[in-house]
Amino acid sequence: MGETLVSFKPKYHQNVAILLKEFGYDVEERKVFRAVYKVLGNHHYPHPQIWGLSQPDFRDIFLELGLYPEPNIVEKLNSSQLLSSQWELFDDSIYFLSNLKEMGKKLVLVTNSTDSVFRIIKETEIEGYFDAIASSYELGVMKPHPKIFNHAMEKVRGKKGVHVGDIYEIDYVGAKRAYLSPILLDRDGFYSDLLCNKARDLKEALQIIERMDQR
Repeated sequence: MGETLVSFKPKYHQNVAILLKEFGYDVEERKVFRAVYKVLGNHHYPHPQIWGLSQPDFRDIFLELGLYPEPNIVEKLNSSQLLSSQWELFDDSIYFLSNLKEMGKKLVLVTNSTDSVFRIIKETEIEGYFDAIASSYELGVMKPHPKIFNHAMEKVRGKKGVHVGDIYEIDYVGAKRAYLSPILLDRDGFYSDLLCNKARDLKEALQIIERMDQR
């Protein structure tokens, strides 16, 4: 959901970049994004104290960035709050969801999230578009683990499906492992080097889904 249908202010990786800069590490946003989510792509189970999400170790993020800070800096960063409490719908979200419903599609929200997901979809008025929700908060398993995708398909008794998400290691790879057809939503062009099924926005993702239906 986050950065696919709903944008958090600031985004998770942007909070990481802000913290790094405070400690003297001025790293390009794209590099921070790729490093953070490469690390989180190895997490399959929520942290017991966060309820639905995992906590990245900044040692791993620094390693991905090729940086080697003092241990006390890592400790301070690991104790920082990275989740944002403000959000808004992307301009293309309602267009995307409403068109899929008109096409007769069953929609399942598959999300790594805390229990705040239920408040967010109510406040943004998108709750009614979904036939089911598969959340890491309720299931105790996170994307990219195939179990959460399989759980989503079971909820609507689906045999094949398409998953649209914004993180390659978590959404694209996870969906492939669950034998779904993935579309990588690359709004910011952070995955320009990857050759895979990509869309720049949800309108383009909808066009890809329409072409899939014609095959």
